[in-house]
Amino acid sequence: MKAVENNASNSARPFSEEKILKECRHYFSSETARTAEIAERFMEYFIRNASSEGVLFKTIKEITHDLNISHQTLTKVLKRLEEEEIIYRRNGIIGLWQE
Repeated sequence: MKAVENNASNSARPFSEEKILKECRHYFSSETARTAEIAERFMEYFIRNASSEGVLFKTIKEITHDLNISHQTLTKVLKRLEEEEIIYRRNGIIGLWQE
């Protein structure tokens, strides 16, 4: 029953988790292994905690605490994801560009 519930909630999302993680891995493949791992951890965190519209309402401080990573590293990851138009940051939210 749990799998059915997860599929139902995932199908309502305007994004494909697999596609996002694949793109993330691709964009960070030229980075250090640590940065690539943090980028993937962030995207998994984003997918788990984002609203059904693809918006994350968490501060950088909350994210760094939850993931136990440095502010500097998270900022580097977020900037790269913005450059590649995977996410956008506006007024304290992190949103996912629609596919």
